[in-house]
Amino acid sequence: MHRIIEESFDRQVKDLQALIRIPSVSRGEPKEGMPYGEQVFNALRAAQQIARDLGFEKVWDVEARCGVVEYGQGDELVAVMAHLDVVPEGTGWTYPPYGAEIHDGAMYGRGTADDKGAAVSALYALYALKESGVKMRRRVRILLGCDEERGSTGIERYKEVEGEPDLAFTPDATYPVVNSEMNISHMLFEKKYSTAVRAKVGTAMNVIPGEATAAVQGQDGPSALSVKGKEGHASMPDHADNALMKLVKALLEADLPAEDRVTFGGLMSLLSGYNHGEGLGVDFTDASGRLTLAPTVLTADETGVSIGFDCRYPASMTFEQLTGPIDERMGQLGFSCRDRSDSKGHYIAPETELVSTLMEVYGELSGDRESKPISIGGGTYAREFQNAVAVGVTRPDRPDLCHIADENILLSEMLFNTRFMAESLKRLAGE
Repeated sequence: MHRIIEESFDRQVKDLQALIRIPSVSRGEPKEGMPYGEQVFNALRAAQQIARDLGFEKVWDVEARCGVVEYGQGDELVAVMAHLDVVPEGTGWTYPPYGAEIHDGAMYGRGTADDKGAAVSALYALYALKESGVKMRRRVRILLGCDEERGSTGIERYKEVEGEPDLAFTPDATYPVVNSEMNISHMLFEKKYSTAVRAKVGTAMNVIPGEATAAVQGQDGPSALSVKGKEGHASMPDHADNALMKLVKALLEADLPAEDRVTFGGLMSLLSGYNHGEGLGVDFTDASGRLTLAPTVLTADETGVSIGFDCRYPASMTFEQLTGPIDERMGQLGFSCRDRSDSKGHYIAPETELVSTLMEVYGELSGDRESKPISIGGGTYAREFQNAVAVGVTRPDRPDLCHIADENILLSEMLFNTRFMAESLKRLAGE
């Protein structure tokens, strides 16, 4: 089985490069038969063709929202959930974000780590099982989601049509095994007034912006402001340098009207230097982790100012405990909540077949037999199913490159991921 993985690895690399070159940014303009836009649809069709070229006969999709590749037999089902949509490329790349160029043993491009690299590894892992003649006691399905970055509606529709798998894992986080995910809330606040600021900052609610610009309408005409920070995943604000807040600081150093000074000064006092909601009165920690809160989008136009937050909050904290203090303190600045979402966390016990098997395989392949299952602030497809966890594809000693410039995957890690998934599927689904 591992020999087959090695012999087909050059082909796997080329298939991933072709997939990376499709700029499948989540939820493009819908078209007939393409609910998430043409580029996401193109990525789905390309991934399905990879599966067919690998000899899989059962390849279909649920309304172009989620691709399905099935192999094996048995009444029970093991699913591997990966996704083909990506966040916007942002700025600050050393290499083209959709070029799939290889430098110093790493492939660069949006989706290499999150999550096209994992999707291709899953297909080649199942191919290795098929070609090595492993007898199957459970069916395996590779699910190719098309809307993970903007709400997982594709997987939701899959569940409505196909139901739940018996066991499932998603290679869309970090090793060893993520058996606990925190709650996630996105909130958008707005303040209606006549502002002199014009700005549109941020690409997505779950991405901390690395650049921000604004214009201030003054008596002598508009003055332009531009700042740079470091882009990052909203679940890890300590690893980023939020350009949105740097812009707020720069605005306060400009010649602002009184109401703008109150608005942006208030935001500065509530948010600047705080990655855990301290200024909003919601800093909280339990066994699942410490709350994080990051302002990620800001708009200022003729209607007023709006600002959006990404918040990952602990399992024992209620939604009301989170929103109450935030509403109160934002309300004191004149902001009201226009929209908010809440995704409940997820937990699977370490002693289950699923978690124990994945931990065993990781220990054997990595040599790390001391690590324990972990909790993260990120949200994955695992929370969409009752018996599912996230596992890989980022190694513990590597930085998390999701949602930032120069996203890449080491080819050696890609090979490890394929081996890991193949061995895991063999033990979970083989006789």
